[in-house]
Amino acid sequence: MIFFFGSRASKIKERKLKRTTCPHCETKDSFTVSTFSKYFHFFFVPIIPLFKTHVAECSHCRKSYSQHEFTPEMNAALNRAIETNPAKRPIWQGCGCMLITGFFLVVFSISIYGVYFGDDFKNDSALEKDVRKKYLNADFKKTTALITGEKATLTLALKECVDYDIESGLNTDKIQYFTKIRERKLLVLLRIRNIKEVEPSDRKIVIDVVEDCLATMPTLDSISEYYIGVEGKWNTVLVKTPTDEDLGGRFADKDKLLPFYGEKEIAKDTTETLEILDVKSDSISIE
Repeated sequence: MIFFFGSRASKIKERKLKRTTCPHCETKDSFTVSTFSKYFHFFFVPIIPLFKTHVAECSHCRKSYSQHEFTPEMNAALNRAIETNPAKRPIWQGCGCMLITGFFLVVFSISIYGVYFGDDFKNDSALEKDVRKKYLNADFKKTTALITGEKATLTLALKECVDYDIESGLNTDKIQYFTKIRERKLLVLLRIRNIKEVEPSDRKIVIDVVEDCLATMPTLDSISEYYIGVEGKWNTVLVKTPTDEDLGGRFADKDKLLPFYGEKEIAKDTTETLEILDVKSDSISIE
């Protein structure tokens, strides 16, 4: 494949040079200076502006001088002309660069959207192949900092323990919680919008504190599996399950929490109404 690229130049300004004398014919004030702007092109599309160059021509003897041939007098006159009437580079010479920048910004935005909103970014048919993702997303939306009601005793006890134990500098009043028990499994979800205030390498302490708190609750003796997920402002940052973990503190795969809901469930068709699992939420009372 042949690539057509290189540099080209276009004239952007023409003006007279005053108080100069032609070295060849000694005619005064006879110079006209043309300013050219060079640019890099790819397939003849301007990409990057390069530099400007000047060429002077005597209107009397028609002799031309490139910029490196200018006399000190000509250079001084040119500098005066540039200060009073500069030659502006046309915008179109950088249009290719702007198009490339715009393209990469779009690609970057799409990739970031895919990371932060990956489940929503997938098409509906792909999402409906495993309905457990809908259950998990729905439960993440139930996280709250206002914990009330008789069935919220487990969540409230967890919050009080985390408030007491955590020493990461986080504002614990803004941490949102959700817990759910299914058979002998416990799901614990936290949303910490200001977790960015903690270095990614130190965020694992949140999981450690939650595990320590759960270990001190005698009413959870019947629970054999713990599934813990922590979300930041936009994405899941920490995940811990009985068989797997993702504790890097930046982007965690929340699909690791899906086994809490049982085996993978495949929707029979896209028009099928998905029924919510019949699970107990916060049904353990703390005495």
